[in-house]
Order: sequence, then structure tokens, then C-alpha cells
Amino acid sequence: MIRRKFMAGGVVAAILLAAIGTPANSAEPASMTLGYQSLWAGGGEVFETLRHTNILELNGLKADFKTFTFGGPLGEAAVAGNIDDIFAADAPVLRAAARIPGSKIFFRTHDARFGIVVRSDFDGTKLTDLKGKSLSGPFGTTTFPRAMRAIVKAGINEPFSDMKIVNQDIAEQVSAMQGKLVDAVTTWDPTMQRMLDQKIGKILWEAPKGENIGQMGITGPWLKSHTADDLNRFIKAWIMATWWTSNNIDQAHKWFAETSRLSPDVLKLATDYDRNLATPISDINKIDLSITKADIEGTQQVMDFLYERKLLSSKMDVASFYDDGPLKQAQKEIAEGKLPDLKAIKIVTP
Repeated sequence: MIRRKFMAGGVVAAILLAAIGTPANSAEPASMTLGYQSLWAGGGEVFETLRHTNILELNGLKADFKTFTFGGPLGEAAVAGNIDDIFAADAPVLRAAARIPGSKIFFRTHDARFGIVVRSDFDGTKLTDLKGKSLSGPFGTTTFPRAMRAIVKAGINEPFSDMKIVNQDIAEQVSAMQGKLVDAVTTWDPTMQRMLDQKIGKILWEAPKGENIGQMGITGPWLKSHTADDLNRFIKAWIMATWWTSNNIDQAHKWFAETSRLSPDVLKLATDYDRNLATPISDINKIDLSITKADIEGTQQVMDFLYERKLLSSKMDVASFYDDGPLKQAQKEIAEGKLPDLKAIKIVTP
């Protein structure tokens, strides 16, 4: 659980909410500095909705926003105290959370496609054809170890010996493939779709759906300095933003296209992969942000793989970092009508 302060605070918050109505009545908004990834569609669109609408204000919150190319640098910013959230896939979220006492992971943000893309002139058709070839990927992501596990399972038992593997920012992948500096990359949408659309590469292996989910962690210092009610309002704001994005996806794509510098058409293909954003959801209670037991078990396997390959200094019990209690409480209150008026949502910045 979060901290004793939060366990007690949740009960007190429930009583207060019943007495005073919506949290937006608070005199002083709770503040956050939110980091998000400029090249990760799905979650990126929801962040843009928070940034450009009054949803945070309706929930008694205010935020500054910072962007990062992928989860590794974002996690380091959280460790340095520069942002209050840890928004990434499981491995980078956990790497950062383990270094920030009291940090917790509360919900899933979105589904994301990832895989291994090879150059268009690559003549192989299976993962074992990567033996002796060069592959790049950002080591501090979850797509990298998950792709490595797939390569090992396919039959290349020592990929770091049998292949040339390069640690490379996702922002550099397109130019690296165009310049034939590498044979393959571990990548995700929208960069993945961009390479396919531009005929720069082709898919050699695509991960099963559900293997790469965005996760929302909140840092220990923010949790310690804020109440359970503040956390509750943030979770409600995210649910509202996901609902609004689902019903206004073209607008969200336009915003994120400016941030990512990618075409809205490419972004649409990425969000079509997400369970909440693929089609409009009219009932906010249908928004699914759950992280399942199976998700956590899969994450444990990934972190064990990193430890066994000496890419993680100590073995990690990942389940201890997850707490779905606050999400369930927020969902319960939303079902009871305890949330700001959805009709009051409006765009405040173009």
C-alpha cells in the first residue's frame, strides 16, 4: 500500500467528498509536474488532452508538462525530482520507482504495439536470421528486454555475443535504418508505423497484443507531500481525459502531432491498437485502466530476465510496487456520480 498516511487519508477523503461535493471546490489546486513521452502514441494523446483542456482544473489540480523521447530519460528525471510521475512501460517505471522510496504504480495508461523491424532489403524471415546482424534499441525500455527474450526463445541463446547490439534512442532509429547503420531495431508506435509507411523497414517480429502497456507511477515525494484525495482527483482526471480523448481523437491527434512532429495518420494507426481509444466510448464507466495479475506476472519475467543477463543489479519483487486500490476507489466514485460534470470539459489552449 502507499503509506499509512494515504491509507487513513482515503477514508477521510471519502467522508469529506460526501460533505463538500466535487474536489474542484478546493481553494488551492494540488500541483504536479507531469512528464510524458513525445514519441509514444496513445498515452501521449491523453496527456495532450490534460494539457489543452480544463480537466485538471475541474478536478482541483494544476500541472506543468515536460516531454522526453522515451522512458529511460523520463525515469531519470523522476529520480532527480524534476517530475512527479513515472509514465512508461513496466521496466523503466520499475527501474525508476525502485530508486525513489515510496513510489507506486497505480494504473495502465494505454496499449502499445512494438516489435523488431528490419531494413527493407533484409533477406531473412525469422528471428534466428538476426544472428551475426546488428540491432539497436533503447536499453532503458521494456521493448528491448522483451524483444531480447523473443530472440533467445527463437534460438539465439547469447544475443550479446552472436549479434552486434547497440543502445540507441528511438529518435535516432529512422536515420539509422535509412543510413544502413543497423540491420534491425526494437521499436514501437508511432515510430514503428512511420518506418513501415516510408518503406524504410518491414516487421520481422511483432509482440503479442498486451505485452506492452503504458503504466502510471507516482513518485514517493509527491505522495508523501499530498493527500489521498489529491491522488484520487488525479486518477479521476486521467479517466476523464481518456474518455474525452476517446470521443475527440482527431483533436488529440492534432495536438500530439505537433509534439511528436509525426503525421496524425501515423498516430491514428497507433491508437487503433488501444482498447480505450480505438473507438469512441460513450460511458465513462467503461474506461479500462486495469493492470491485471497476468500483466504483473509478465513484468516479473521481464525483470528476472534483466537480472539474469546482468542488466539489473538486484532481483526485484515487482508486485510490491503495484497498488490498484486508489483506481478502484476512483472508479467506484465515478460510478456513483462523484466526478466533475463531463459537459463542463472545454478546450482552454489551442
